Amino acid sequence: MKSLPWIIVGILTLALANLYFKVYDKTGKGTTASVPADGSGLRIVYVNADSVLENYTQFRKEKDVLDRKQLDIDTRLGNKGRALENEVNTIQQRIQGGLLTPKEIQEQEQRLGAKQQALMAERDKLAKEIVDEGTAINDRLQKVLIGALEKLKSERGYHYIFSYIKGGQILLGNPPDDITRDVLNILNSKDGGMPADTVK
Repeated sequence: MKSLPWIIVGILTLALANLYFKVYDKTGKGTTASVPADGSGLRIVYVNADSVLENYTQFRKEKDVLDRKQLDIDTRLGNKGRALENEVNTIQQRIQGGLLTPKEIQEQEQRLGAKQQALMAERDKLAKEIVDEGTAINDRLQKVLIGALEKLKSERGYHYIFSYIKGGQILLGNPPDDITRDVLNILNSKDGGMPADTVK
């Protein structure tokens, strides 16, 4: 799950890029909003994506719960894997000591093989659950983020809202054009965030 923040940064970037291409007039016919040819009336702002991920309260709560769930899964599967390994070692010692008949050896091999397959199936099932829950969180993040950006864009007349991330395409920004705090205020408000109904 260490890759989850990068997945979300990617979704955040796509969400902001989506707004970049949604500057249309009120007729909805696809013509771009009119701005002076010299660009003097163009209103461009940006959001620090890393800061949003770190300071969006509801997202952090859900991410922390998901991380704890992943850690619990890793611990449980690790314990089961070690127990199975110890069992295999015990059987091998009994075989080497001549304590098992060929038929018993075959039975033990089948039993241990079945336990190994069951453990792998459990691992795959739990991994899919974690991925699905992470995707659900990402989807909700994108939805509420777009809502917050649309609100600010409409209220303040922004033409473009860019995403700033360390190492991204935008290397420097003008601090007065950074609306990250405004976006976070909306996201962290009682009515502006993700519903807390995700990870159990």
